[in-house]
Formats: sequence, structure tokens, C-alpha cells
Amino acid sequence: MKKSLALFGLFLCVHFGFAQQQPFLRVDYRSTLLGDRIDILEGPNILNKQEVMELMRYHPEALTRYQMSVKKQQTSRWLDAAATVTTLGIVGLSFVPAQSSSFDTRNTLMLPLLISSVGLGIVSGIFRRSSRNMTREAVDLYNFSPKEQKPSYFDDGLTYYHIPDFVGFQIRF
Repeated sequence: MKKSLALFGLFLCVHFGFAQQQPFLRVDYRSTLLGDRIDILEGPNILNKQEVMELMRYHPEALTRYQMSVKKQQTSRWLDAAATVTTLGIVGLSFVPAQSSSFDTRNTLMLPLLISSVGLGIVSGIFRRSSRNMTREAVDLYNFSPKEQKPSYFDDGLTYYHIPDFVGFQIRF
């Protein structure tokens, strides 16, 4: 009984000791209407970009990688939006009747719109995949690399002054 109680106490000490460390982040991907959404979670909480950047502030390499992944996410969203617009253009042009005077214009626009829609979709997928990988790398760098410690300030009551013509101490009670 005493051994199991001691083992349980040791387990709690280790558990609470690790609980005081930096937060552990993980990445979650969701599909939306315009591409993917990459969420970074701390436990069950979804963090916004400012909170993630604040956490990664003390790990500059992870912060740089995360900022690059955010830029690639934005580029991917813009490319997805452009691909959606060109697809809507193709759908709109497909409803032009054959007897219409703009039928020749439809035929000249359809192939370039089709090629650009497919090309934008492919390039957007490349950026999307790259941003997912970079986000995962940034989170792994944050979780598993040593971090710069936050500066700690101690007020010991003793202040040392060094002015060119004067050296002195001040003790506060």
C-alpha cells in the first residue's frame, strides 16, 4: 500500500512539474469552401494568429516559419478564389445559346478560362500543401526545441549605481 501511494505521489509530482512548462501546440486542418483552414490548438482551445505569434515570440526560427506559412495560406486562398471565379466564368459561358451573336466570343474564351481554372487549382494545391507542412514544422520547432526564457526580474532591494564621477549603492527596505 505504501509503495503504491508513493508511486502515485511521484506520478503526480512529475505530472504537475510538466504541467508548468510551456504550452504544447498541435495543428488541425479543416476543409472550407475556399481551400483549407489551418488551426493551431493549445489543448481544446483554438488560437488566433496573434496568440500563436505571442507564444512563438521566444523561438525566432519557429516564428519565422509560421509567418511564412501564413503568407502561403493567404496566397493559396487568393489562388482558390481566382480558380472559383474562372470556374464560374466557364459555367456562365456554357449557358450562352448557339444562335447568339456572342457564341464566337464564348468559344474563344472557354479554352483559356478552362486552362487557367485547372492551372490555378494545381498551383493553389501546391501552396496549400506547402503552408500545411511549414505550419507543422513551426509547431514542431516550438514544441520540441529549447526556447529562449522570458526575462525574469528580481527585486533584491540593492541597486548599484555607476556614474562616471560617482559610485554608490542604494539599499531599499
